[in-house]
Amino acid sequence: MKSLDLHIIDITHNSIRAGATQITIEMEDSAAKDLVYLKIIDNGCGMPQDMIDAINDHFYSCRKERKIGMGIALLKFHSQLCEGDFHLKSKVGEGTEIYASYKRSHVDMQPMGDLSDCFANFICQYSNINFIIKYITDEDTFELSTADVKDVFEGMELNNYEIIKSLKELIHENIGA
Repeated sequence: MKSLDLHIIDITHNSIRAGATQITIEMEDSAAKDLVYLKIIDNGCGMPQDMIDAINDHFYSCRKERKIGMGIALLKFHSQLCEGDFHLKSKVGEGTEIYASYKRSHVDMQPMGDLSDCFANFICQYSNINFIIKYITDEDTFELSTADVKDVFEGMELNNYEIIKSLKELIHENIGA
């Protein structure tokens, strides 16, 4: 994966497949701390310890259509490559939390990618899931949720081009990515 938005898409799709009804995507981009971190928390079905151990050891996948999974392994690899940390916590029946941090100035730090598009599309495409987006910088914190968007558009179908476009612009104005 060439950018952080692609990691977010991959891990978030894992949460969706796990039956999550709420997914929190939190990011911090701090020049002052020389830090970027990504945290994705869901309330999906969770994973037993043996699955967590397998994921941490190699390219594990529980999906039937392919034998290996690379998303979590690549996220962990890139995080550790950039002098960061990686943690995966999960409990069956409660959900999963994935955390990856990066030294922001590291030469191998991946670009952010199109975060505005990523966040807007999740909120609008999966309106039955409450996405909570939190983006923290040295200057500000931006928060947005599916529930907030539904309140603004009062019963309108969110998977509408004009709503997606407006949401992308709003997110881009507030996070710049």
